[in-house]
Amino acid sequence: MLSTYSPLQIIVKGKIFNGFCMRIQDDFHETYAVVLDGYHSFCIWLDQKSATWRTSKHALIDADALDQIIGKISLIEPSV
Repeated sequence: MLSTYSPLQIIVKGKIFNGFCMRIQDDFHETYAVVLDGYHSFCIWLDQKSATWRTSKHALIDADALDQIIGKISLIEPSV
């Protein structure tokens, strides 16, 4: 089920957050589960039609942190 796992470390407003993301099986989108210290876990997925990254509606995360996570995820090469 999991094809990609990546540790994460992001810095938001001078505070370091550690965690990880992993690609999860989704037949419709490129989807990742994200777990960060100090935050609830949440999902991020790439909406292919609009070429926009989306987050689960209950992801209460700083926009700067989200941008950093998406930047790191965008660099991950999906396994085939």
